[in-house]
Amino acid sequence: MGITDYITRPFDSVIVKKRVQNTLELYANQKRLISVVVDQVYEKEENSSIMIRILSNVLGFRNSESSEHILHIRTATEMMLRKLVKTTDVYHLTETDIAMITTASSLHDIGKIGIPEGILNKPGRLTDEEFKIMKTHSEIGASLIRDMNFSESKPLVHTAWEICRWHHERWDGKGYPDGLKGEEIPISAQVVSIVDVYDALTSERCYKKAFDHDTAVKMILEGQCGQFNPILLKCLKELSLQFSKMFTNETDDNKQYYEAQRLSDEILKEKSLPRKNYSQRVIELMQEKIEFFKTDSGKISIEYNAISGRMTIINGNRKILCQRDDSKFDIFKLFEVSNEDIQHIRELLEQTSIQNKEISLKLMAKVENKRQMYDLKLHTLWSPLKKDGYIGIVGYIS
Repeated sequence: MGITDYITRPFDSVIVKKRVQNTLELYANQKRLISVVVDQVYEKEENSSIMIRILSNVLGFRNSESSEHILHIRTATEMMLRKLVKTTDVYHLTETDIAMITTASSLHDIGKIGIPEGILNKPGRLTDEEFKIMKTHSEIGASLIRDMNFSESKPLVHTAWEICRWHHERWDGKGYPDGLKGEEIPISAQVVSIVDVYDALTSERCYKKAFDHDTAVKMILEGQCGQFNPILLKCLKELSLQFSKMFTNETDDNKQYYEAQRLSDEILKEKSLPRKNYSQRVIELMQEKIEFFKTDSGKISIEYNAISGRMTIINGNRKILCQRDDSKFDIFKLFEVSNEDIQHIRELLEQTSIQNKEISLKLMAKVENKRQMYDLKLHTLWSPLKKDGYIGIVGYIS
């Protein structure tokens, strides 16, 4: 019920005032403490991010890989781990485990610091002898971590060692350096292994051109890059859309969506949070939008806020903002939608409710100077905190 303290009768007014004062002071101190902790956490995260960027640039400067490679691996590793947790309960990964493996993934190729530069940056195919030397980077990396003055009982150190040594092992035992098979390979190394292959395929290197996203995923699923855990292949397939956006020039919006989803999942699972209906509903709405746009295969995405009257339309790299009742901007006129289709859309929207949120229809429109029939899908947003419930729309045209 939210009760902090209680006083039994009979009571004295002085005692009541003192108890209330103590409660208020305790609450104020807790808020200050939370603020200090939050600041420290953000500072720690920022420092960690800076160090990872430094490491990325150091390795990127020395070899042909992009300096973004480590950042890609870190992002993709976290995405795969979270999808893995939702897909199966076999590995019992906690939030701490996910954070630890994600951080340790940044060190997966640290052993390349010990590989001769002529081999690292050779523009053509490596000879058998050169490839044999290249393969030693996993053992070199593991040795570097083992030889550091860290206690092996530290989980992060042990996880980093596992990833360095075994991120080139394969599910069928045909990887290196130890020929581990199946679940003999720690799940941390398995996840980094598959995302490392994906990023290597989709990145341009001195010895090859980049493959497009679809080709890279197809090669991995068909076993052209070695065998992987079937559960991880399923996760990769389900994350295909997010990966395709994450590692292209269209990353900014998708990163925001992904980070918002991660945070909202984390917050919604936290049972110790205060019961704040408004904040909770905002988070749920954010998650609802994310789930809708996961299936977005459209050319144009739409988001409308009925409260502010603002509409955002994204067509590739072009973003259009307009305001309700603005006579200078007619969205239907922009896409040359007929009055009949406009009326049909409005009629269908009037029939939506919190139980029946979505509408789909075909309409004639002009997109990028091409006039033809398109599919329009709209998902209405509702809130119990507003009198009539309706608060906006998300949708896309394909």
